[in-house]
Amino acid sequence: MKIEVINTGTEILLGHVTNTHLAYLAKELFSIGYRIERQITVPDGEGIREALSESLKRADLIIITGGLGPTSDDITREISAELLDKSLEFVPEIWTHIVERFQRRQKTPAGNNLRQAMVPEGATFLQNENGTAPGLIIPYRHLVVVLLPGPPRELTSMWKNQAFPWLKENLFKSTEIVQKQWRILGIGESDVEKEIEPKLRAIGLTEIGYCARAGEVDLRVISSNLSHLDQAHEIVSKTFNEAIYSLGNETMEEIVVALAQAKKKKIATAESCTGGFIAHRLTLVPGCSSVFEFGWVTYANEAKIKELHLPSSTLDQFGAVSRETVLAMASGALQESNADISIAVSGIAGPTGGTAKKPVGSCWIAWATKERVWAEHYLLSQNRENFKMMASQLALDGVRRWLNSLD
Repeated sequence: MKIEVINTGTEILLGHVTNTHLAYLAKELFSIGYRIERQITVPDGEGIREALSESLKRADLIIITGGLGPTSDDITREISAELLDKSLEFVPEIWTHIVERFQRRQKTPAGNNLRQAMVPEGATFLQNENGTAPGLIIPYRHLVVVLLPGPPRELTSMWKNQAFPWLKENLFKSTEIVQKQWRILGIGESDVEKEIEPKLRAIGLTEIGYCARAGEVDLRVISSNLSHLDQAHEIVSKTFNEAIYSLGNETMEEIVVALAQAKKKKIATAESCTGGFIAHRLTLVPGCSSVFEFGWVTYANEAKIKELHLPSSTLDQFGAVSRETVLAMASGALQESNADISIAVSGIAGPTGGTAKKPVGSCWIAWATKERVWAEHYLLSQNRENFKMMASQLALDGVRRWLNSLD
C-alpha cells in the first residue's frame, strides 16, 4: 500500500514551528505494519493543489494535515473536494457542534465558521473534540483521502479515536511488515554497523538501519519474516549485551523508573553541570514520585558545601570537576535522602572554562548505594545541549545497570 502525507502550513516552512505530524503518523502507521512512502510540506493556500494532484496519481492513502480552519488561507477542504470531483454539502450536526463550542466560551461563531460545516459528498466527517474544524475521510475510486486539522492536540485525538480505527476497519487488511529496534548506548554508529551487519546479512535480512544520536545508536531491522527477526534479536542481544537499554522506543528514564518501581528502590540526584536535567527527565515519567523524592541542583561550590556537606578541603585540593568531588556529592545526597542509590554529576560543559588537564567536555559521574560508591570519567560533547544530554544518559544508565544487577 502506497501512503503519502501532505502537511500544509506556511509556519512550518518558515521554521516557526516543528512538523511533528509526520513522526507521529509514521509511528502510528508502522505500529500495524505500514509505512509512509512520501511526504511533502506546502504553504497554506493554493500550494495544496499541485501536491494533492500528484499524490492522487500514485497513492492508495493520502493524509493531509492543516488548512481546515475558518480563515481565507484554509482551503484544503475546498481544493480536495474540487480535485476529487465532489460537491460540498452543509451538515447541520457539525454546525451545531461549532455553535455549542463557541457558546461554552460565551462567544458567537463568525460567518467564516460556516465553511467548516461543509462536507464533500460521500465523505465521513470526524468530530473535533478539541476545536471547531472537523476531519474528513473521503473515499475516491481506489483510494482514500483523509483530512486532519493542523493543531497537534486536535490531530492526535482525532487520529487515535476516529481516523485510525476507521482505516484499520475499512482499509488496512493485514500487517505487511514488522520492525525490531534496539537502543544501544556508548558505541558509535560505524562500530555498531561493523560489528553487527555481516551477522544480520548472513541470516537473510536486507533492510537494516541505524539512527545515531548523542552517544548512542538505534539499530533497526525490518522484515516480513518473523523467523529472521527472532534470529536477529538473539544475535543483537548476544553481541551488545548490557549496552542495549531499550528494545523499542522507550527512553532511558522510562526504563529506569520502571525498573526502580519493580524493585522498590528510591533514586536521588545531585547535579552541577546538568543543572537539574536528570531530575527533569525522571519527572517526565508518570508515576516517578514513587521512586524519586530528592534532587539537588548544586551548581555553585557553596551549594555543594551547604546542601551536600561536601568538605571545602576537597574542593580546594581537587576542584569541582573531580572524582573526589562527585564521590562526596553522591555520598551526601544518599545520606540526606536515604535513597537506595544516588547520582552525582560535575563537569565542564563549555564553551569556556576548560584547561589542559580538564578540557571542555570533561565530566565526572558518581553513584552511591549503601554498599559502595563509585565514579567514572567521560569526555563528552563540547556542545552544551549535547553535553547535558549525554551526561544525563550515562548517569541514568549507571542506575539501570545497578538495578539490573539486583536479584
